[in-house]
Amino acid sequence: MRLVILSILTLLAYMPAETQTTAAPIRQPIRTAWEFRQAHTGTWKATTMPVSVHTALLQSGQIEDPFYGANEEKLQWIEREDWEFQCTFDVDEQTLARKHVELVFRGLDTYAHVFLNDSLVLETDNMFRTWQAEVKRHLKPTGNRLHIYFESPVKKAEPDWQALGYELPGGIRTMTRKAQFHYGWDWGPRFAGCGILKLPELLAWDDFILENVFVTPQRVSAEEAVLVARFRYRSEIEAKVNIAFRDGKRKSLEDRILQIGTHEDSITYTVNNPRLWWCAGMGEPNLYDFSIDFKNGYNLLDRSEIRMGIRTVELVTEPDTFGKSFYFKLNGKPVFAKGANYIPQDIFQDRVTGAQYKRLLDDAVAANMNMLRVWGGGIYEDDLFYQLCDARGILVWQDFMYACAMYPGNGRFLKNAAAEAYEQIERLRQHPCIALWCGNNENNEAWHHWGWQMQFNEAQRNQVWRDYQILFNDLLPTYVDNYAGGVPYWESSPQFGRGNPRSTKEGDSHYWGVWHDEEPFDMFNKRVPRFMSEYGFQSFPDWATIESFSKPEERVLDSKVMLTHQKHPRGNALIAEYLKRDFRVPKNFEDFVYVSQLLQAEGMRTGIEAHRRNKPYCMGTLYWQLNDVWPVASWSSIDYHGRWKALHYYTRDAYSPVVALPCVEDDILKVYVSSDLPTDTTFNVQVRAFSLEGKKLSEELEMNMFAGPDTARMVWQGYLKTVLAGHKEEDAVVEIVFKTAGDTVLNRRLFYLVPPKKLALPRTEVRVLVNPVNEGYEITLHSPKLAKNVYLRSTADGRFSDNYFDLLPGERRTVLFKTEQILDDPKAAFSVKHLQQTY
Repeated sequence: MRLVILSILTLLAYMPAETQTTAAPIRQPIRTAWEFRQAHTGTWKATTMPVSVHTALLQSGQIEDPFYGANEEKLQWIEREDWEFQCTFDVDEQTLARKHVELVFRGLDTYAHVFLNDSLVLETDNMFRTWQAEVKRHLKPTGNRLHIYFESPVKKAEPDWQALGYELPGGIRTMTRKAQFHYGWDWGPRFAGCGILKLPELLAWDDFILENVFVTPQRVSAEEAVLVARFRYRSEIEAKVNIAFRDGKRKSLEDRILQIGTHEDSITYTVNNPRLWWCAGMGEPNLYDFSIDFKNGYNLLDRSEIRMGIRTVELVTEPDTFGKSFYFKLNGKPVFAKGANYIPQDIFQDRVTGAQYKRLLDDAVAANMNMLRVWGGGIYEDDLFYQLCDARGILVWQDFMYACAMYPGNGRFLKNAAAEAYEQIERLRQHPCIALWCGNNENNEAWHHWGWQMQFNEAQRNQVWRDYQILFNDLLPTYVDNYAGGVPYWESSPQFGRGNPRSTKEGDSHYWGVWHDEEPFDMFNKRVPRFMSEYGFQSFPDWATIESFSKPEERVLDSKVMLTHQKHPRGNALIAEYLKRDFRVPKNFEDFVYVSQLLQAEGMRTGIEAHRRNKPYCMGTLYWQLNDVWPVASWSSIDYHGRWKALHYYTRDAYSPVVALPCVEDDILKVYVSSDLPTDTTFNVQVRAFSLEGKKLSEELEMNMFAGPDTARMVWQGYLKTVLAGHKEEDAVVEIVFKTAGDTVLNRRLFYLVPPKKLALPRTEVRVLVNPVNEGYEITLHSPKLAKNVYLRSTADGRFSDNYFDLLPGERRTVLFKTEQILDDPKAAFSVKHLQQTY
């Protein structure tokens, strides 16, 4: 009898599909009305979802705009209060009928107690993790009450902070796995609140569910790519399944036996004649769409949709005659990284829309960038961010979320950090854009060079450094090695601080001698590292952005409002000091704002050109920073409202695939070329000099020069006296143009021999002609004499195709103003100024 029963049980385990009851899981966001209140006080107020407490208070009219004026100071009470959010929702019969129903949260910020129908189902302490709980027994068909109680992140951390026995550099934020920039930075406000940053979800399933699928190349050649799909599942049945791996109309089939419990397995798939994924400028970012179906007979158990790119990525750090290299290889080819450091797009992440992600990443591509560094004091970005980087060919240097601090090393913190690392690596590893995982931002440099060790006794110093080593040299690299699919790990950025002579000879570098140490911009030419992962200079945002947060009488350099929107303690003074060195002091604050952007752009171009001129010694330039979290004077090239500063226009030119790089050495004008094109490029070099009134001083033409992808090289040189024909340097400009044999302009650079304040800029009027076109308005500009840094503004919303440019005497230039608005008086809608008018 026992043999018969065993045979029947075995048969049941492998029943054909029509006798099985397992169905594909249901994944269902909870979409319903929400309300909130300060804990235990007042009445409930309606709010939208996703939400943070500050935006909820703003929407309900309980606070003024946190970004306006000096309101930040008035709103600091919010971080010390507890807050409650709640909703009611119904559950359909199909979902309730499943054996398991789980409640899933992504983006609970941070210390949350989650109650479902008055039962505590979750307690959370990390905004970077997914939290889920089995809730089937708590659910009912209608009127389910979901109640989330958030504790103050500051008060919650205080007991652990006080029990530590010493104060860690970075302050109380180090105790909390919450976005570190919420506690304030030198470009951002302090709003340490709470919130629900993504819709909660119900996950309903019966006997089988896929937890993760990761498709990665096992080996790649021109003829074929062999892919391995590794998957993890949970199953409550033993059953034979058929796994179908699909690529369009092609598919492969493999059989597996499911085991009860949580297990991992893999299947293989071959792609013929694979199209590799390349970053911008090196080829196309080719992507493949795959689906993997798990079936028991005809019954679909679960499905995974995967978008991936076939590529290999390496970080090359090898000894050489100078020190050690630092560069990336993509599909075996060296990459010169051109890009910027990226921070979150808003202090309140719930407000960032898909359209904003698309616009900002399109702006990065428009500036010829191929890499962004996701900085470690922000957040692991939304899935959409990485999807857009995949599609646009933008490599991502991904920091773990630790910055400018030392962190605790107790078991609870490390366990939390390990779970966070595992989840984020697993979430992001399918994206071909991910090029590097970096442990932290500046923690190592700060420990060794910022004087942090002086506050500790020897035992404490040893403990703090031991905790650092465990997290960044043991735990995180182990998780990257085991789970990141071959993406490299880098302990800390930078490897060495700028006070260490090795910082320019090996590793990546953050060079802040310019700005913090008040060194001149020319130091960028003297301190060229192997890879510049941070450097920068501040400017003010667009004047329209300043108008958005201030009253007219507050628009002066040292007003309380302007100082509120300048987070660096010496920021305005440093801008003013550097401006006096290179520019004449403007006559009013609006002109000061305009010239501050020119100052930033000119200085940063010096750095970019130095890095590109020294290729392949230097193989990357990522400036600080691309964007802002609020309207502020900062290092960004695009302000909070998405308006390009002068730096972004300059960056687009300096990051051109083929670029002219002029410099003067020993009274000789030298022109270098650097090319990021994948093949050799042949071109002609034209060098012309003019007086600022328009007189041609000289003209030279060098034919059939070439630029290769591997190195920068000099393509022309001439004595300054000859180039200028004896003319004064302050009354001259040199035009350098690279053209193909077919007369296509590869790059054009206007080069001046003295700082702007020494230029004998002539008085001139820029004439403007405006014509409507399909995409907006074409603006044609003309000046009889040199007009330096022509700046166009409009009363309408839109984007100029070019701005802050120089008009040579007699030159005509047409600029597109892209807008959806129809202007009643097009000519009156545009204004123009140039540098000489600020004197």
